[in-house]
Amino acid sequence: MAATAAISSCFSATITANLHLKHTSSFNNLLKLFSSSSSSLRPSSSLTTSPNLWKLSHCPRIPRISCIVAQEQTVGEQDQLVVEQESTIPLPPSSQSTKLYFGNLPYNCDSAQLAGIIQQFADPEMVEVLYDRDTGKSRGFAFVTMSCIEDCEAVIKNLDRTQFGGRTMRVNFADRPQPKEPLYPETEFKLFVGNLSWSVTAESLSGVFQEYGNVIGARILYDGDTGRSRGYGFVCYSTKEEMDAAIEQLNGVELEGRAMRVSVAQGKKS
Repeated sequence: MAATAAISSCFSATITANLHLKHTSSFNNLLKLFSSSSSSLRPSSSLTTSPNLWKLSHCPRIPRISCIVAQEQTVGEQDQLVVEQESTIPLPPSSQSTKLYFGNLPYNCDSAQLAGIIQQFADPEMVEVLYDRDTGKSRGFAFVTMSCIEDCEAVIKNLDRTQFGGRTMRVNFADRPQPKEPLYPETEFKLFVGNLSWSVTAESLSGVFQEYGNVIGARILYDGDTGRSRGYGFVCYSTKEEMDAAIEQLNGVELEGRAMRVSVAQGKKS
């Protein structure tokens, strides 16, 4: 009996030891597997520099994953909210250009002179008269930048189609070109007026001829290089009777120290 008990005790101890070793080995294998799996779930080193992820690294292993996913979802929802809010914000109207085009300028007009005329109605930010690269002479037009649309409109209203240096200026927005129209209204009842004094202007010439009929248009021609009057011009009436009356009454009459020569204009319209 004693021998049987000793054998049984020895067998039991052997089985217990084997079971203990087996369980220990399985546990170690399981621990290695868990460690290798969890290492693949660790964030990259670049992400760990983020303060948010640094804070989350103090959480337990498994809850950390759910925490990161939850945060990413929250950030995504916030981004979507921001996009929706931005899409609902009305866009500002496209800014209108405040650059003006000045055309048909006298060739002797420079930027300072043009700025002085504009300043009577608004203050320009920049005035640029364009010149020919080869000759260095003015090309007869300029670009002017104003500070606001209201100033642009005031300048256009007061200067477009006005006389400057014997020429009728054209003023409009640079990005809104105007259709071509005659600068000087003409009719078939057109007079040539020669031997004019250098000081006679289109306005003074029109005033003299207006006494004999309805003057549709009057102009003085100027030299493109010097800007000085060429000493002659044209006057247009609305009827033939008015034209004939002006020839009869004004031919040979003195105007500002010189006797005018008045006759029917020949050839095409100038």
